[in-house]
Amino acid sequence: MNRSILYIWFFLFPVGGMAEQIVSIGDAARELMEPVTVLSSFIASGSIIVGVLALVGALMRYLQYRTNPLASPLSMVIVLLILGLLLIGLPFTYLLTGAGIPFSFYMLPKDLIDHFSHF
Repeated sequence: MNRSILYIWFFLFPVGGMAEQIVSIGDAARELMEPVTVLSSFIASGSIIVGVLALVGALMRYLQYRTNPLASPLSMVIVLLILGLLLIGLPFTYLLTGAGIPFSFYMLPKDLIDHFSHF
């Protein structure tokens, strides 16, 4: 019994305190914009890092294929090359669609909020 009251106190009380600050859907969206930009930046950076690693892996597999074609198939080199190019291009898809959060290594979440504040 005591433990359930403790759970209610710690998990429901902060929600009630935060709910007073948000009065409209626009305020809720504004509050969620910074965590979403941080998550988007994290995913984009991870995508570029994994893409570069896939390209390096494709190069290493190609060099291995050149020395012994039976040990490493050429299809693995092609798959790693395509995967690396797709992962590197993933953060820049907003340029094709015209929507989404722009990605930049130098853009901080506050800059992104300022970028979207004119809407």
